[in-house]
Amino acid sequence: MTFESRKVLSFAISVAFCCLLLVGAASAQSGRGSIAGRVADTGEGILQGAQITVDPGGVKVSSDVQGEFLVNGLTPGSYTVTISYVGFTTVTKSVTVAAGQVANADAQLTVESQNLEVLVTAERASGEAEEVNRQLAADNVLQVLTSDVIRSLPNANMADALGRLPSVTLERDEGEGKYVQVRGTEPRLTNLTIDGINIPSPENNVRQIKLDAIPADIVESVEINKTLQANMDADGIGGSVNLVTKTAGERPTVNLSGMGGYTPIIGGRGLVETAGTVGQRFGSAKRLGMLIGGSYDWNGRGINDMEPSPDAFNNNGVAGTPFYDAADLRSYRYYRSRWGLAGSLDYKLAEGSSLYVHGFYSDFKNYGERWVYNIQDNTPVLNPGQFPNGIQIFNGNGCSIDNTGVETCGGGTPSFNASIRRPDYAIANLVAGGKHVLSTTWFSWDVSASRSRQLERGDPQANFKTTDAFNAAGSTCQFDPAHTTNQFRPQWGASCFTEIANPANFDLKSVDLFGHGLSAQLNLQITGAAAKRYHLGSHLATIEVGGRFRNAHKFDDSFITRVAPTLSLPLTMFTNSVTNSDYYGGGYKLGPFADYSKVLDYFNAHPSQFTLNRGQIGPGFNATNYDLVEKVSAAYVMNTIDLTNRIHLVAGVRFEQTNLDTSVPTFDANNAFVGLTNSNGSYLKVLPSASLRFALDKDTGIRIAYSRGLGRPNPTDIAQAVSFTEPSGNTPGTISLSNPNLKAETADNIDLLFERTLKPFGMISAGFFYKNLTDPIVSESFIQNFPNGPTPDAPPGRYTVSQSINAGSARLAGFEAAYLQHLSFLPGIWGGLGISANYGYTYSTTDGLPGRSDHPRLLRSAPNTWNISPTYDRGRISMRLGLSYNQANIFAYQFQDGLPGGVRGPLSDNYLYSHLEIDAQGSFRLGHGLSFVMYGLNINNEVFGFYNGSPQYFNQREYYRPTVAAGFRWSPTLEHK
Repeated sequence: MTFESRKVLSFAISVAFCCLLLVGAASAQSGRGSIAGRVADTGEGILQGAQITVDPGGVKVSSDVQGEFLVNGLTPGSYTVTISYVGFTTVTKSVTVAAGQVANADAQLTVESQNLEVLVTAERASGEAEEVNRQLAADNVLQVLTSDVIRSLPNANMADALGRLPSVTLERDEGEGKYVQVRGTEPRLTNLTIDGINIPSPENNVRQIKLDAIPADIVESVEINKTLQANMDADGIGGSVNLVTKTAGERPTVNLSGMGGYTPIIGGRGLVETAGTVGQRFGSAKRLGMLIGGSYDWNGRGINDMEPSPDAFNNNGVAGTPFYDAADLRSYRYYRSRWGLAGSLDYKLAEGSSLYVHGFYSDFKNYGERWVYNIQDNTPVLNPGQFPNGIQIFNGNGCSIDNTGVETCGGGTPSFNASIRRPDYAIANLVAGGKHVLSTTWFSWDVSASRSRQLERGDPQANFKTTDAFNAAGSTCQFDPAHTTNQFRPQWGASCFTEIANPANFDLKSVDLFGHGLSAQLNLQITGAAAKRYHLGSHLATIEVGGRFRNAHKFDDSFITRVAPTLSLPLTMFTNSVTNSDYYGGGYKLGPFADYSKVLDYFNAHPSQFTLNRGQIGPGFNATNYDLVEKVSAAYVMNTIDLTNRIHLVAGVRFEQTNLDTSVPTFDANNAFVGLTNSNGSYLKVLPSASLRFALDKDTGIRIAYSRGLGRPNPTDIAQAVSFTEPSGNTPGTISLSNPNLKAETADNIDLLFERTLKPFGMISAGFFYKNLTDPIVSESFIQNFPNGPTPDAPPGRYTVSQSINAGSARLAGFEAAYLQHLSFLPGIWGGLGISANYGYTYSTTDGLPGRSDHPRLLRSAPNTWNISPTYDRGRISMRLGLSYNQANIFAYQFQDGLPGGVRGPLSDNYLYSHLEIDAQGSFRLGHGLSFVMYGLNINNEVFGFYNGSPQYFNQREYYRPTVAAGFRWSPTLEHK
């Protein structure tokens, strides 16, 4: 830490300490009283987010997760308490406050009209009401998803649920959402907390959380803070996602569910989903609350995936019709399991004072099998003396011209691999804390430990190459552009499939055994905050100070072992009975599949017939290993003031000091371990924020916000880890390089939001946002030939090289709008209709990308996103349709000035395809709290994939087929509503 940094941080801590002394000195006040209450509907369901105003004084608070509120430090006398909740009638109560006493102001609210009874009786509708009220009560720009709304559509995991919110896009993997991208920013720039505690990533190479490792129905609600405040972690340039776990409510909680489903792919695949929650408060005053909930699902997902190597006819340097140098024909058969547990224990010491312990654990075993045939093109290239009519393309294929001008074709031979996938991810969090409200002050604290890990069992794989006899004759496989009438169904000559149909053409090349070791991160954190309510003239205000310290330790000590046979072992020895005759509608005839377990059994029985490859993929220190310790110390001061009864201002500043220590192995040119390289660094960020909320009338408001956030690099981007995959024929390998000189990026954020509630129940909002990023971290990719291999362990050949860099600056601006309304004013059965929709537009541009003079969009910045969800609730029936769209966006930069084919050509930037998915779910209440539920997922069989430059140059397209499931849910407490 520099001397200047020490001075700034010392000043921040001194200010916070002095403010704490002032809070402590003012806390011992006597002769005052309080008003407390609980807000519920007519079915005794709690109403979180209700607005409570106490006059005289104009004190405003919101009801908490228990529906409770407390206003203290009141001078004895008479007060008027006004309680409002959108969709319900406003209640006004007269309360007398006595010194040292707590006056009761419990309220039971009724719906504004009979037509809105669904806000009490229907789960999703009541959840939507809670979302609207919590969003309106928040000081910042907040969006909420309650568990009832999450469960109203078939959301496989937490990412799928979040993807239905405005300006939230998904990075998908294997048919589910994996990462969320908020407001056109990449996943790394979205922070994730559980009950306010920062959670580490289970993956070894990224900072963002793999949300498909978390079940969708294990939380009470999800909050996305789209603007930052001084009392929030600063690493949320895109947004900050907080998962709120369940706690015991006033009434006993019992929820059970079970479903089964089917997907018609690879012979038919099934799924099972179960969940349950039980909780209760104990004692005459119900001071003690206990709750535990769990979820388990098993999904036999299947995938048909094609991954060609895009090229194009070279028309004097201009990219023409697509051409493909090679293609992977991939089949996946999964048996994924995901389970989670969440529990809470809380005790109410007194009115406004409580202690709590929350625990969370989830485990995701992404197990499956994969079979891949790789076919290569061997079409003669232009060679005037030999092939005057040969093709002209940008990349190479299976033909080569020697130094005498003689062209030889057939070198692009097919290959095959079979693997079993064993990724195992876990996320855990344990936090203990308390909040204690005194007279006009409060203080809160928590201590926590969170740990995530990835067991590196690897993807054990058997690799097969063509036999020496086959290689002597060569391959005659050729891409067939003349018969490619559908750009997404590239055609290949008949010999391509004849060659892979004969298992005798293949010998075992190498075997990757099960991996060992793990990647893990442990966060230890402590937080403290205190606040005091005071008057600045006639204006009610609150000053808040606090601090947080987090010690994060992440490491990767994993390795895999590769062995190679010393004799010929044909594929015929290892085939199994699995087939995939409907691959891409039967348009591509795949060869026989191999069973990896048979290969492993043979190796274990005959180890002497194999040689061991060491180095990166063997035991000991490996180039992928690293050890990183990140220490974050934060302090803040924040002031909230009501300038008038319509204008609410929050302003503050946060100081975050980051210290890094890394340790990585170093190797010489012969791949011998020579020692550990240790390095360290630190930086201090000063992060101001301010937000203004202005009520135009009781139904309409405007929010204006400014904040500065930061984005820290991924662990492996700075810890000098290196990883690669080998080239295969015409398919380049991949290599990832670190950049220890990476700096944390910062962003200045501006938001403007308009909100209006609608009658009889609904809400419309529209807003503008702008982000100015300094030193944005981007991933740069380029293709390079390495005659001697990119590392001592890697074979020679062509590789796609990826590295993270700071890219000068970037700007991002956007617009988002949301609309929710229950159309209960319509006559008869039409009164059950409703609509929930949102739209987001994002524009972004970057400056300073090395090697290019253009200004591309930011990574993962989708220009247009939208969700449309018609709903129907009437009587016992509840139905919802969900349409979710993300427009194409850049996944990785690859273009360089002068690149053959240009910025729209087949060698340019890698894009995610646009994605439109349609889902539907309906339920029927049978009575006694039991409901029948049925859903359809991915009804339109939407494709997932990537392309280079332009959509016709695709390098991955995979399909999952629709899934149908049905089952029952039992919530007996709902029967009382």
